[in-house]
Amino acid sequence: MMLHQDASRHAWLAEGPPLDLVVTIDDATSEIYSAFLVEEEGTASTFRGLLEVFGRHGLALSLYTDRGSHYFRMDEAGGKVDRGQPTQVGRALAHLDVEHIAAYSPQARGRSERLFHTLQDRVPKELALAGIVTMAAAQRLAA
Repeated sequence: MMLHQDASRHAWLAEGPPLDLVVTIDDATSEIYSAFLVEEEGTASTFRGLLEVFGRHGLALSLYTDRGSHYFRMDEAGGKVDRGQPTQVGRALAHLDVEHIAAYSPQARGRSERLFHTLQDRVPKELALAGIVTMAAAQRLAA
């Protein structure tokens, strides 16, 4: 199984600042295995999403992500990842023998963008319809 993890900053709730929705999906089926709101994506949210998925579905063979600084170190922004200096996420994945694949292709970005376009249309409407206006209430709904 290959997982794909990404986040989208958006005004998910009717009140308050924009938040990041961190989503981990099955790369083959696009089934959402984990989704939650955080103030800002990073190492902790990456581990939370992976823990939720690994706990329910077992370890993945690989994880496909963008080249964000919590995923990879790079000498220059937008450059090649430095596999010789793994981040905490990189070290944890290596320890678990999960291959970490860095997205370089525009097709990968497009796939995430299409998913988030759909979620940005539907999720705020569903949260508003349910009367949910706080991140804590949204997390309880998702649990």
